[in-house]
Amino acid sequence: MLTYMSIRSTIAALEAAGELTSFHPRSRIPPRRRLYLNKQAVKDLTDVNSATNVLVGRGYIQAALEHWVRGERVTGTAKGGRFMKRLESPPKEIWEIRVTVPVVQCRLFGRFAEQDTLVLTKFHTRSMLGKKGSANWTSAMTTCETDWGNLFGLEAPYTGNSIHDYVSENCDDFPLEA
Repeated sequence: MLTYMSIRSTIAALEAAGELTSFHPRSRIPPRRRLYLNKQAVKDLTDVNSATNVLVGRGYIQAALEHWVRGERVTGTAKGGRFMKRLESPPKEIWEIRVTVPVVQCRLFGRFAEQDTLVLTKFHTRSMLGKKGSANWTSAMTTCETDWGNLFGLEAPYTGNSIHDYVSENCDDFPLEA
C-alpha cells in the first residue's frame, strides 16, 4: 500500500512541476483509467510537424489515447486487434499502445505506474522502429527506460503476472510476452 501512495504522490509532484501531463478524453465521459504523458510524448502528440502526426495523423493517435482513458476494451491477440502489448525484454516492463490504422502505424511506448495507470514517454512510427529486435527497437525501449528513470528515479514500474494485474476491467485474457 505504501508504494501505491508513493507513486501517486510522485505523479502529482511531477504533474505540478510540468514534467507529466494528465491526458483526458475530449468527451464528458469520466475517465476510467489514468494516462500521463511526459514532455516528449506531449510534443509528439501536439507538434503538427512530429513524425507521428505527419505520417499517422493526430486523430488516430488521439483516438487510441481516448480508447485507453475511457476504459474501452483492451485486446492483446493478433486476431482481436491487439491494442496493447508488453514488449520482450530487456529492458523489462516496456509496453506499447498500437495504433494500427491507417497503413502507416504508430507505437506509443510507456510503462505502468500502477494498475490502470500508464505513463507514455515517446511515440514512434512503426517504419522507424524497423523489424522486431532491430537496433531501433532496442534503442527506443532503452530510451523509455531512461525516461522513466529521469522521472521516477529508483521507483520501479508496476509489474504483474497477468494482463488483469495491469488492466482491472474490460480486458481480454491474453498472455503477456516475455
